[in-house]
Amino acid sequence: MRYEHLAPEFPVNWRYTRFQLPRLGPYWHFHHEYELAYIVAGTGTRLAGTSAEAFGPGDLSLFGPDLPHAYVSALDSEPVDAIVIHFARDFLGGGFFEAPVFGNVKRMLDDAVRGLHFPGLAPPLADLAGLAPPERTAELLRVLVGLSRAPRTVLSTGREPSVVNHGAAQRIQAMMDAIHTSYASPLTLSDVAQAAHMNASAASRLFTRSTGFTITDYVNTVRVNRACQLLRDTDRLVSAIAADAGFGTLSNFNRRFRELKKMSPREYRASFLASL
Repeated sequence: MRYEHLAPEFPVNWRYTRFQLPRLGPYWHFHHEYELAYIVAGTGTRLAGTSAEAFGPGDLSLFGPDLPHAYVSALDSEPVDAIVIHFARDFLGGGFFEAPVFGNVKRMLDDAVRGLHFPGLAPPLADLAGLAPPERTAELLRVLVGLSRAPRTVLSTGREPSVVNHGAAQRIQAMMDAIHTSYASPLTLSDVAQAAHMNASAASRLFTRSTGFTITDYVNTVRVNRACQLLRDTDRLVSAIAADAGFGTLSNFNRRFRELKKMSPREYRASFLASL
């Protein structure tokens, strides 16, 4: 995982970025600023600490300082369009969010150290780009106040990943890239380790220490996330989806899916259709 230095944009003292890319690779990184990320278009896997979940259009998350995170595009994802805002806790002045009137925002920022996801919200972040600096900053504050009152889920709940040096970070990214490009095929621990030019046992220790996942658990998570996308977006048979997601048997697919989603694939599809 890599540290990313982010300089605020004068004169607003925070950063607004909208980028469009064909694909997002496994850039596993952290920084000292908060990051509010909104996915306009694109699908894949969102990583935050020990959390790995599927993302799609409308995904909105807040990552706290020094929380490792990344977005990795699915193989067949459309180009990614994302709005990302970075800000320090004191971007409006030291102690600003400690005032009682901003108690909800303070609690949200405290909780963001493990990452937060806001389901079903679409704040007008695109509008910020066209505003003058004072109005832009006032609008960001309004967005944060609104989010502090909205339902949210905590993303990272397990053992926190450890910070690694530059060389180790490159190996982690090589392993992640191998997983995300080959998960639909039979994939062994040796295959993943070879991508980082390591033996299997050393690669496994480094990956678990750095991400909080075993390699096997991470592969299964990526495969289940892909299956979730197919269950939502197609009416294909569950057995065909299991094979496309890289599971060798339907029984293993059903077991891993239930472990991660706390329901069967058919129940997941029915729940999604009911929500529509």
